[in-house]
Amino acid sequence: MAEAEIEAALTRAIAAPAEAGTDVPEGFIPLRRMSGYMAGFGQLYLHAARRTLAVRIDESHLNNLGIPHGGMLATLADTAIGMMMSLETGRAKSAVTVNLSLDYLDSARLGDWVEARVEFDKLGSRLRYGTCRLFSGERCLLRATAIFAVLAPRA
Repeated sequence: MAEAEIEAALTRAIAAPAEAGTDVPEGFIPLRRMSGYMAGFGQLYLHAARRTLAVRIDESHLNNLGIPHGGMLATLADTAIGMMMSLETGRAKSAVTVNLSLDYLDSARLGDWVEARVEFDKLGSRLRYGTCRLFSGERCLLRATAIFAVLAPRA
């Protein structure tokens, strides 16, 4: 599928209405709020062509030290890798995280725009391997590597 077709399909399927007055870099589209665990995560933004998921750090993301909680950053990385894998494979088969390794490198601050940039090492028929780096500006906050297992069809 061509990149423009992917962007158009994503916009119809998962984009939320644009929020007035938000400071969002060009090319990012707001996603519809997710359900379940991710419902309270905050507004996520997608730049499909760059394989990037982003969020603006708000009060709900902070720990008692006033910086984004490590679990929040891990969730962003895991979600970004899984979402980009799904988009890359055309949502043909669902996959779940079986391993997530993290290295915390720096801290973000309240109000920072954090981008989760994803790359793939291998998208196999049984296992998928991806890497994600979280950036705030030029600062790399976190490096994550993940292995996802492709789910078999339910009987």
